Amino acid sequence: MRTDRKPIIFTYASIAVVALYAASMMSAAQSEGVMRSGPAVRTAQGQEIPAGSIGIVVIESAREASLLQLRGIAGRGFALLRNSDGNGCVQLPLRFVAGDFGGDGFASTQARPIRLTINDAGIAEALVGGLDIVSDHYHVGTSRIDQIAIVEGLTVEHGFVLNPGKSLLADLLGADVNQVKCEAW
Repeated sequence: MRTDRKPIIFTYASIAVVALYAASMMSAAQSEGVMRSGPAVRTAQGQEIPAGSIGIVVIESAREASLLQLRGIAGRGFALLRNSDGNGCVQLPLRFVAGDFGGDGFASTQARPIRLTINDAGIAEALVGGLDIVSDHYHVGTSRIDQIAIVEGLTVEHGFVLNPGKSLLADLLGADVNQVKCEAW
């Protein structure tokens, strides 16, 4: 029983061409995301978005409480994000909660400041749109290739939620998003 190999070779060649085209499209999309994030920028208040990042999250005042082996952190802060058009930045208030199994008894103390970088444009759009960001739904780590990178105040074992707005009313009406001047440096 003889089979004609030309259709099989043509099929494999077609698949290879499609795979190469798709790979080039993905790398182009990734480089567009990096280009959109642009150089480092700084606000007049001294907050900085590092080069290659879409934004930052800063939680300056938070409380940490332990109950046996459970540990929780709750606080308020803000997100500073680049505008989608690349001109200027936006700032919005955030409520923050985090938890892990690193507790060691019964205690309540002031938590260290928490800083995160946002490296994914979809996360920035969701925050501006008033949507909660749950760390379990994203790749969280400590490097620039992670969607959310931990700079200080947390470990990768912490689960956390970023909730745009100052109060529960913001859940109904949307977070108060303010335009902020930021310049490349």
